Amino acid sequence: MLARPHTLALVTTRRCTAACDHCCFGCSPTAQDAIPIERLHGLIDEAKRVPSIHRIGFTGGECFLLGRDLVALVAHAHELNFETRAITNGYWAHSERAARLRIEPLYLAGLDELMLSTGTFHQRFVPVERVALGARAAASFGIRTRISIEACDQSEFDAAGLRASLADLAGDGSVCIAEEPWIPDAGGRGASALSHDGILTRELAERARGACAQVLNVVTVTPRMQLTACCGFPNEELPELGIGSVAERPLDAVLSESPNMLLQMWLHVAGPAGIADFVASKDREFVFPAFASICHACVAIQRDERAMRFVVQHAGEIVGDIAARFAAAQPQLATASPC
Repeated sequence: MLARPHTLALVTTRRCTAACDHCCFGCSPTAQDAIPIERLHGLIDEAKRVPSIHRIGFTGGECFLLGRDLVALVAHAHELNFETRAITNGYWAHSERAARLRIEPLYLAGLDELMLSTGTFHQRFVPVERVALGARAAASFGIRTRISIEACDQSEFDAAGLRASLADLAGDGSVCIAEEPWIPDAGGRGASALSHDGILTRELAERARGACAQVLNVVTVTPRMQLTACCGFPNEELPELGIGSVAERPLDAVLSESPNMLLQMWLHVAGPAGIADFVASKDREFVFPAFASICHACVAIQRDERAMRFVVQHAGEIVGDIAARFAAAQPQLATASPC
């Protein structure tokens, strides 16, 4: 495989303290799928044999439910000189003291970045005050901290209030707060109607039209130990993003031995809208709408039977160009001196 991913994301468990509507992995307190702890450590070791990977991300579900095992995993990755990142809903930050006690061992283990998720659907399970306390605790230890707020037309979340409560940390750059489109669950598990017409700015639409910064730059191991070619949002529901199973085979072997997939490379260099433009050039009646999220657009193009039929029929016309653009976009890795 030509891909040189920079990040390995480990979806450690599907179990979560929350059961957010439209969760991309269908997580809940009763979900059982999880990567065994021993296998997680093995994947970190195997990632070290992939020269391009320099970051390990721990997510879920809720990776903080791993307790001391999460600390040990972060320490393991840090000892191998990986950057480390953890994603959480902040349920553990029920007081300032509790937040600091939970963050300090991770700081000492070498955690570089913390991302907290919140918004209308998250706050039904985790009060936003805990997110703020968790962010303050992480920032106090010098950990890069980011808060991601769900954005959709149905949002009732007080984003301005959260920003005001953390204005001092946002002002000095200790905490970054961003609103990200919350997209319909690709597996059909979401109950609420979601729309983005009210938040669809020109900037969001343009971002959704570009090349995907995640596909094949980030590879993800799911709780069922499938290696996939994207950051995690819809990938379990989109077979074309699959790379292979790492349940019994090493990560580096699966990566190196997997074939180069046209659709994955195409998303990498042109994004879903680029594929849609190609289809439209062959079929003038084909219309691809604007999306607020590139992930939503990715699901839509892959679920469009008409579009995928044209891709298969005309692949020979584009595969050489896509492969060349993809190869040119890959980072050149430093090689050891023969001396």
